Amino acid sequence: MKHGADLGMLRTFLCVYRCGGVARAAGLLGLSQPAVSRHLKALEGATGRALFNRLGRGVAPTRAGDVLAAQIAAHLDALEDAVDTLIPSSATAPVLLGAPGDLLSVHVLPRLAPLLAQGVDVHCRIGLSPELAQTLLHDELDLVVVTKIEHAPTRQLHLRHLYEEEFVLVGRAGEAPYEPEDETRRFIGYSPAMPMARRYFRMCWGIQPPAPALTVADLRTVVAAVAAGAGLSVVPRYLAQKDLDAGRLSVLHTPLTPVSNSIYLATRRGREHLPQIKAAFELLCQAA
Repeated sequence: MKHGADLGMLRTFLCVYRCGGVARAAGLLGLSQPAVSRHLKALEGATGRALFNRLGRGVAPTRAGDVLAAQIAAHLDALEDAVDTLIPSSATAPVLLGAPGDLLSVHVLPRLAPLLAQGVDVHCRIGLSPELAQTLLHDELDLVVVTKIEHAPTRQLHLRHLYEEEFVLVGRAGEAPYEPEDETRRFIGYSPAMPMARRYFRMCWGIQPPAPALTVADLRTVVAAVAAGAGLSVVPRYLAQKDLDAGRLSVLHTPLTPVSNSIYLATRRGREHLPQIKAAFELLCQAA
């Protein structure tokens, strides 16, 4: 090799790229941190480019690092796969998937049946979007379904848009229409921050919503609490539709323009070519 780089250096580089840190990569590779740093320094010397910006806690790829990772990831993964084919399928690592509980049950798991039929195990974790995105970046998950990406480090994520969910302001059947001047109405949220209600109130009235009187970290339970008369809430229409059709809930406000939110499927950038992750992306995105 004229450039002096070898597969070991490239494998180290790609692991650091995917992990976002030298210490984490060293643990995964079974190397010392100085050895990982030497590999990176040697590769940067061979390419003549800085591949990472060193941060206080971790590293972030430069433009040259992004380009190199995009060029080598599929090839190195293919070499790993060639070895994996010699390992019994029962030893194949499961796909680690994270999503909010309602999205997982309604939109994700029913579409992953073909992957399970292929003998791929899927282990799921339920959580909220911000924590799931961070867990993904720490390599504790392979895939996550996230409902917003405003504060996510998108340069480190490979994202695919799944669909748009419409938000509705609902109350128990028979409730009076909602007026923002009415400060007597109680609200229910799936977190104290109430991001859905914040988005809805900001787009409809340019104000912040009232603080929730009740929080439940499961939107299906929020809908049930609204139907029981515990208060009002802003929820995705698909979760409320059954109760709306049955007359247990009412839409209390109809905006001129529907308020919606984008849903994304995400993995760490560079891992989208791994066979199991690629198969999950194809199944979920095709269904969407």
